[in-house]
This record gives sequence, C-alpha cells and structure tokens, in this order.
Amino acid sequence: MKSRRLTIDNNASCVIVPLRKHKNRCRQKKMANEFEVEYRGVTIRCETAEEAVSIAKRLGASADSPNTQPWKTHEFEEFVERLQHRQRKLLAALLETSEGLLDHQLCSHLNIASNRALAGVLSGITKVALAQDIDPARVYKLIRKYEQGLPIRRYVVTNGFGEAASDNSWPSREDLEERE
Repeated sequence: MKSRRLTIDNNASCVIVPLRKHKNRCRQKKMANEFEVEYRGVTIRCETAEEAVSIAKRLGASADSPNTQPWKTHEFEEFVERLQHRQRKLLAALLETSEGLLDHQLCSHLNIASNRALAGVLSGITKVALAQDIDPARVYKLIRKYEQGLPIRRYVVTNGFGEAASDNSWPSREDLEERE
C-alpha cells in the first residue's frame, strides 16, 4: 500500500493526520492517540487533535505567509504606481473595510457591469504584481463560500498590503484620479 504524505502550506487552515498503529507494542500504546502536523519537512507530533489544529493554524499565519509578509517601501510605491485607475480604485475600496467587499459591491463601486469585467481588473492587479516578482497573494485574497449552491465571493486586502498602504499614506486623492 502506497503511503500518502500530507503537508501544510500557506493555503491550508489545518491538516489532522491520525497515525497508524506500529508493530512495536510499547510504541503502539504511546502513538495510538497522537496526531502529526507536517510543515516544510518538519513533523510535529501532538497528543490531541485540538493541539494539531492549533499548531496548523499558527503555521498558516506564519511570518512568511503572503497575508502577513511585509512590503518594502520602494516595492509598494512601484507597485501602486504601475496600477491603472480601476485597479487603484478597487484596492482603495478594499482598504476602507476590514471585512472586505463582495463581488457585486466591487462591480457597483467601479461602475462595471459584470464579474467578467471585475475579473479583468483583478487580472490586471495580478499581472502588475507578477511583473515585479511579487506574489499576487500578498495583495488581496478571495474568500469563496457557497450558499444554496451559489458562490459568494468576498475580496479582502492582505494585512501586509494594508500596513504598507497605511505606512505610505496610500491612496491619496491624486492616486485615485484618472491619469492621462
């Protein structure tokens, strides 16, 4: 039987792995109720599922997580300078609220007709980030839930981007004006 190896990355909220019983009886008693969390090649053993979940959550919010990774001033300034008007306007709207905005709210705010047009604006943000070797997950995140089979999409800026915007007093009134 081929063994599976589960790992945690920055996108996982938690992984609980019950360990198999071992042939060694002494070890079997000790391991019967343990759980393992593996993160970047390091295995952490826990006595309870709750401990495993707690560790997994803490690892998911580690300092190198795209959500919390700090921005350097020059990379932030260069990033926002390259953004087009609607992209700046979208990020400015997301910065105004800690809980984020739903897709239809963003469409209304940007005066665009559909999620397809919104996808174009978001794609532009991603392209600017990638052109600067910035992980787009450092800018915003999409939280997707389903209600009655229909997707509910909420967009939120990351903590790192929010802090960089605050540190750089962004956006100013001039940042949100359409450039020629």
